[in-house]
Amino acid sequence: MRSTETYWRTTALLFVMSTVVAVVGLVGQDKRQVAPQAKSDSFAIDDNGRKIRVQNREVAGANFKIVGVDLAARAEVLDQASRILGKVETVATGDASTALERACYRPKDENDNTRVIFERGEVSPSFVLTSEDGAWKWKTPCRRTAKITRNIATASGLHLGQTQEQVVSILGLPTSRSRTTRNGLDFLNYELDVKKKMSPRELAPYLQDELKVTPNLDQKAWIKNYGYYALDESIHARFINDSLTNLEVGWSETY
Repeated sequence: MRSTETYWRTTALLFVMSTVVAVVGLVGQDKRQVAPQAKSDSFAIDDNGRKIRVQNREVAGANFKIVGVDLAARAEVLDQASRILGKVETVATGDASTALERACYRPKDENDNTRVIFERGEVSPSFVLTSEDGAWKWKTPCRRTAKITRNIATASGLHLGQTQEQVVSILGLPTSRSRTTRNGLDFLNYELDVKKKMSPRELAPYLQDELKVTPNLDQKAWIKNYGYYALDESIHARFINDSLTNLEVGWSETY
């Protein structure tokens, strides 16, 4: 009897230990599911005054295009939205560097709570794809259009209802992630920037302006030092019970 009792106690103990190890392993694995730190990383301060890591990479341009509106296009984002989805009354907030002008579009189906909100900032256009109540908090109504439905997606395939794994398969590992276990919220954050070489067409007006000031300019040296621009990309995904409910996408070029 003692031998049998000892056997079952040992078996139970081993089971508990293996379960704990498995859980710890999963938790540790979950914490590691972010892009590893690299020497090329930089740091910035977000709107809340917090220091955040920024990856030195970019994602495909298709992530910044939805319902035909392209944040990376030369045309202004609200003008694109107006032309493709129809004119709508916009909402302006802030001033100077914090100024934002927003336009909201929604489905014709009363039971579909999808919203697409386009935003024009001082230098950075953005959009929000969301199904969350309260995402549009202004009295100005969203314009209804048949071009907005629950099934719309970015040109890269990001859409509401996706799991974290599906989003990561498109964007790669995030810069950071967080979880609120109490209400089942998960967040994937992508903060990216990269230095890119200007094309001759992009460079021409800047070079001409410099030549007006410095006629004897060493053009090769100037291009080597200044012929680049900064591309900044940000993507923030929020999930409820591992289902994407809010996607915020921002893009900007700084010359």
